Amino acid sequence: MPLGVYLASLRGDVSFWDTADLQTVPYILGIPYPTGFPGYVLVGWLWSHAFAVGSVAWRLNVLAAIASAGTAAALAALLITLGAATAIGFAASLAFALAAIPWTHATYVDVHPVGFCAVAWAAVYAARWSRSGIAFDAAAFLVATVAALTIDNSTVLALPGLALMFFTRRPPLRRGLLAALAGCIAVVAIYAYLPVRSAVVTAARIDPTLSLGLAPGRPFWDDGHPATWAGFTRVVTGSDFSPHEAVIAMFTPAAMRGAVDDFAPLAAHDLGGVLPWLALFGGAMLWWRTPLLLAGGIVLGLLPVLFAAAYPVESEATRYYLPALFVLAAAAGYGVAVLDAGMHGAGRYAALAVAGLAWVVLLGDDLSASSQLFAQPAQHDGRDFIARITSTTPLHSIIVAPWNYATTLAYGAYVLHGLDDRIVLTAGPHEFELRYRRWLRQHPIVVISDDAETFTGFHVRELDDGSPHLYALR
Repeated sequence: MPLGVYLASLRGDVSFWDTADLQTVPYILGIPYPTGFPGYVLVGWLWSHAFAVGSVAWRLNVLAAIASAGTAAALAALLITLGAATAIGFAASLAFALAAIPWTHATYVDVHPVGFCAVAWAAVYAARWSRSGIAFDAAAFLVATVAALTIDNSTVLALPGLALMFFTRRPPLRRGLLAALAGCIAVVAIYAYLPVRSAVVTAARIDPTLSLGLAPGRPFWDDGHPATWAGFTRVVTGSDFSPHEAVIAMFTPAAMRGAVDDFAPLAAHDLGGVLPWLALFGGAMLWWRTPLLLAGGIVLGLLPVLFAAAYPVESEATRYYLPALFVLAAAAGYGVAVLDAGMHGAGRYAALAVAGLAWVVLLGDDLSASSQLFAQPAQHDGRDFIARITSTTPLHSIIVAPWNYATTLAYGAYVLHGLDDRIVLTAGPHEFELRYRRWLRQHPIVVISDDAETFTGFHVRELDDGSPHLYALR
């Protein structure tokens, strides 16, 4: 059911900003913005070529929807592993899946929900391993963890929590060390995609911006140029955006207050009035029965929320709330399972009726609050913007565009092949102004900007009266 809802409310075409970059780069086997996401690029390349239905942008949006539905399925599997009835697992997974934050992030491509799907299944196999001791569950835990780290390395925040959950049962030392070594090798091998592909793109001069005399490392084909060690470390660590400062600050009182102020109201809205109390009760029962498992879940959900509170650069902090909402929904489901197993007669039916009524009200509120998402499939503003550029700009031109528009144009150029020989250059209007005079000898130049611009020493003509502004220079 969650997948059906997600597909019915999925964005229908290419978007703008980071989303358009993630709709472009996997299809062309490029290098995305930091932190590189090599696992996502490789999975996205395979998916977007094998699932040849609809536009490439829509296919990659579908990938995000499938991953988000997979997270909901993992929640149900986790509760069933902990002894809950299938119906309770399904109900908890639906309450999580249709909450505003998970639902919104499931309707367009984003690396974080895809990476968190792998984290969620790692948590499932950690719980199964803690109960069964079966080697398959330990191996599946390792595979899911490797997938998470290579898809989105911010999932490193999940490692302490997953470790606590997994080591409720200790594996044999020798096998454990060999498995950990194999996992490290797998992560390194997948991250090797970044320098290898960067070197290939540069050697073959695939990136059209190289023809302008610019150094390697421009977005889409070779963002950050990870073929060099300096470029690789910048891309993978995202050091230009100082995440290390957020890691240091995430345990300060300010970050903790920010986490409470930002996350608590959203969680209360998404989980309704009764489910947080059920989560508290379920957490208490887990603490009594399997304290390490509960501790792992708390750490799993808490660290990303604290990181988001300490990282003001992040424009979509709610993506870091997915683990916490997952843990709260799982704890609430476990609380209902304990009531179901521990009560008898009229009291049991009364408790389940109250929980069921709260669940129905919550789903109704979720559907009402997020109903506007069903309008997204009809949106095509990204495609309209590409059409505007192709109809108003001359052939062979250099189109200088800021990131939020350049990503959409890159999709038009490299996926749709609809910009002919125009070159998309991601830059501010004046970033390369000193080169404009030389470039004008061979190319018309069009500069895109949200603001009114002036260019000293150039004849400037605004191409139309739309937004953003399109300035033709000569």
